[in-house]
Amino acid sequence: MITANEIRNQQFRKGVRGYSEDEVRNFLALIAQDYEALYSENAKIREAMQRLEQDLSRYHRMEETMNSSLILAQQTAEDLKAIARQEAQLMLEEAKQRISDVLMVYQEIIKRMNLFNTELKAQVGGQLEILEKNQAKIEELSDFFYGRDLKEMMERLESVTLSQTPHD
Repeated sequence: MITANEIRNQQFRKGVRGYSEDEVRNFLALIAQDYEALYSENAKIREAMQRLEQDLSRYHRMEETMNSSLILAQQTAEDLKAIARQEAQLMLEEAKQRISDVLMVYQEIIKRMNLFNTELKAQVGGQLEILEKNQAKIEELSDFFYGRDLKEMMERLESVTLSQTPHD
């Protein structure tokens, strides 16, 4: 690429009917000045473009970091949900087991109460049977002791006296 100094220092051969040297120099100076301005502007634009590319690169890295963070946060949230579901399922299973255990205890209590009632009925039934037999014997004895035959026998006994016998 040609520089502004090269434009300024450019020498032309002189010809018979050549251009006016002052005009050519003035024109070359004007071109060199414009060229310097364009070159300077181009350099500034390149610097700005490099800064913008660096910024863009930095923003891309930030975006990738944010995307990675977002993905990690989503994965963490999913993991936490899964753990919470597992813990809830475990708590539910434990509660079911406790309820089952309590129901089994109540069933065992009911079985024992039924067994106790059955045994108590048998004992009370046996005792009642003994009471009924005793009552029957008491009635038999009452009939005997309060009956007519005993009254007659008692009356006869009263009438019996000892007689004196000659052996005395």
